[in-house]
Amino acid sequence: MNERKIKIAQVGIANHGRTIVEAIRASGNLQLVSCFDLNASANQKVAQEFEARAVGSYEELINDPAVDAVALVTPNHLHADQLRKAAAARKHVFVEKPIATSIPEALEMIRMMRGARLTLMVGHNTRRRQVFRKAKSLIDEKRIGKIVAVEANLSRPAGLQPGLPAWKADPTKCALLPMMQLGIHLVDTIAYLIAPIARVACFATNVAMPAAVFDSSTAILQLDSGIPVALTSCYVSADAYVVRIYGTEGTIHCFPLRLTLDLLRNGELRETIDEDFSAEGSGSYVLQMHEFGECVVHGRQPETGGEEGLRALAVIEAMVKAVETRSVIDVNSLLQELG
Repeated sequence: MNERKIKIAQVGIANHGRTIVEAIRASGNLQLVSCFDLNASANQKVAQEFEARAVGSYEELINDPAVDAVALVTPNHLHADQLRKAAAARKHVFVEKPIATSIPEALEMIRMMRGARLTLMVGHNTRRRQVFRKAKSLIDEKRIGKIVAVEANLSRPAGLQPGLPAWKADPTKCALLPMMQLGIHLVDTIAYLIAPIARVACFATNVAMPAAVFDSSTAILQLDSGIPVALTSCYVSADAYVVRIYGTEGTIHCFPLRLTLDLLRNGELRETIDEDFSAEGSGSYVLQMHEFGECVVHGRQPETGGEEGLRALAVIEAMVKAVETRSVIDVNSLLQELG
């Protein structure tokens, strides 16, 4: 017997919002019943396509008794207030990463949802990509021996191209611009693959974007295990998407749609194995939204719940503080200080 589908409403349906709408459709356990976007014509078009209701305000959306859950695919600085209203209306919440713009906001969101016994999931889909699931299994199997170091880069030329939303270029709403929007994907993924991030140093500068905002940054991270990580994220370079995990017996090279495993013998390359994931498409988003539906139905804790979202955000806040103070920041101490 088929379980009933969770009736979900989505806020923000343009751009990345379209990806989440499609993932809801493919999830198998969610049904889009209403949507809201400031672009009324786009909102109406999605509503017609999905046989959902186009509503005129966020308040109308969350106060609909037919809605079980809400997907917030909205600017970062709106997340906290939108979640407060959703929790008050007794709705389960999927919120895109980052969970919020500050640690205190994130902590309040977690407490509110936990107190109401509602599901909170944060949209850190990247760890669910096939390339990183494969990398995780290789690490757990110790195929590359002991991990030595990690280097990663996730960058886009968004700051060189027209159409960047104003809030994504505003450090008061999107701290360290590309690191908050892009680098945070790999912050969460590296913690998933190996160990939580314990200490943070960061260097950031303005290269090309107006208003002297930090459009380029590199962080040096130390994991709980002691392993060092170099993470770069820029808004003014060509596309880059790579994670390299170095071990005593091999190296894992992760790209969006493929993985290369270099195996060593006595430090010399002995074998290279390639795996292709080009057929994946939007699979990680579908897995994410299906999991959200399962968590709502069965009362389970999501893989990327509030705590995981908080931890990733805390690393970005530690980067901000490291840039401001020119010092190394302990993530746990920062959480205690701001919590």
